[in-house]
Amino acid sequence: MAIDQGSDRPLTSEQLAGRPALSGEGTPPANLVLNQGTFRLPPGATARLVALPNAPDTYQIQVEMVADTFGRRVPFDSIPATPLTREQVPEGEPHDIDGSHPGHLPLSFVPSRVDLPLSQRARPPFDFDYVRDGEILDRPTNVFAPEDRYIYDDTAFPWCTIGRVDTPLGYCTGCTIGPRLLLTANHTIQWNDDGTTGWVRFRPAYYNGSAPFGEAWAVETLFWTTVTGGDGLSNQETAFDYVVCVLDSPIGDVVGFPGTRTYREEWNGDDPWQHMGYPSDLTGGERPAFQGQAVISSVEDRQTVGRTGFVLGHFNDAVGGHSGGPVWGWWGEEPWPRVLGTQSAEADVPNDSTSGDNEFGGGPALTQLIAWARDNRP
Repeated sequence: MAIDQGSDRPLTSEQLAGRPALSGEGTPPANLVLNQGTFRLPPGATARLVALPNAPDTYQIQVEMVADTFGRRVPFDSIPATPLTREQVPEGEPHDIDGSHPGHLPLSFVPSRVDLPLSQRARPPFDFDYVRDGEILDRPTNVFAPEDRYIYDDTAFPWCTIGRVDTPLGYCTGCTIGPRLLLTANHTIQWNDDGTTGWVRFRPAYYNGSAPFGEAWAVETLFWTTVTGGDGLSNQETAFDYVVCVLDSPIGDVVGFPGTRTYREEWNGDDPWQHMGYPSDLTGGERPAFQGQAVISSVEDRQTVGRTGFVLGHFNDAVGGHSGGPVWGWWGEEPWPRVLGTQSAEADVPNDSTSGDNEFGGGPALTQLIAWARDNRP
């Protein structure tokens, strides 16, 4: 279903709230193989699947080790990284890219809310009264009062396209963007000196240790330029702070994937956007958080290898773990949202000016990267 080009503005939060959820009407695959775990064994080791007694739905993978391999690490191989050049990707305005809603999955336009008790929070919420023995304590940065996020547990489309991403640098957020494609933050990738990257694991709809759609691992990383977050992020880096990882299985055919659209400055100040991530401050990255009615306040363009990326300034709540999480909107009667950017940077000292805002990375370069990946890594 193509976007109505006459409808330039996305649906508002009020319009989305009024749209009824759709039940899955299609027939799911009769047999579906999901990867629930990937690991490497040292030489001579053998593995077997064992059903636990008194727990018919619980299994262990037990490994018989050779004595001299105890304690030996078996690291994952490095991943090929492919920088795109201006010669590879045609010039011109990027085109909108459609998403895919699997007919067997239900569809909802706002994820279901989970109210967590304080005992299940890694840290107090932002609007919690930080007082101890009469002293007001410091509060977390990068969350602008009032707290607008909430935890959700929803495996309907498109929320099932978003998942937790793990790399050698820690965890972050990503979403499917094609049958075998993952969109996440550039600065969360380990860039090796030999031109490869570290391993990347993706678990869509991950929630508190549960991965209902299994996991996929990256076999290649596509990018315009490398970004490292260890020394902070400049606006130049934020404008290109995204990569597309090619996965080892077509998990996007199972959970679906959103489309894309390039952000327009005329949308500054509007509040139709939705942003999702796995925040460190609410549940230690174990559960995803949703923010609706998100506003993008400013746009700044930067260039590299002949491409234009955007720094999308915003004052929506984002902390560590949100990185790589998509910001998207909905248009017309389309059954999928369209990604405009990914969470990149949080202000060192939050304030109400562009020097203290949070920032998404996006722009034509993002859409062109995804389009090239869809065409060349199906």
